[in-house]
Amino acid sequence: MKLKKLLGNLSDLLDVDRREQLKRYDDIKAALKKLKKKRNELRHELKTADDEKRGKILKKLEIVAAQRRKGVDLLKELKSERKRERPS
Repeated sequence: MKLKKLLGNLSDLLDVDRREQLKRYDDIKAALKKLKKKRNELRHELKTADDEKRGKILKKLEIVAAQRRKGVDLLKELKSERKRERPS
């Protein structure tokens, strides 16, 4: 590794804000995976649901989709912040 990259890695280890940002990034990724799993379960339920349950399931699907969209947007924002802070 080049010296510049080694120094960058060292500063990442020592930088508390950076570690907090990485933890937040990982937590959001985990939450997105759970939401994706929930979305898939609801879609599966929707296939076998009767008309009465169908409305409730569709409402839950909309909520999960909105939460997931917000999470993906936040993840993209964090990723772009990381790129701005760390020149290559």
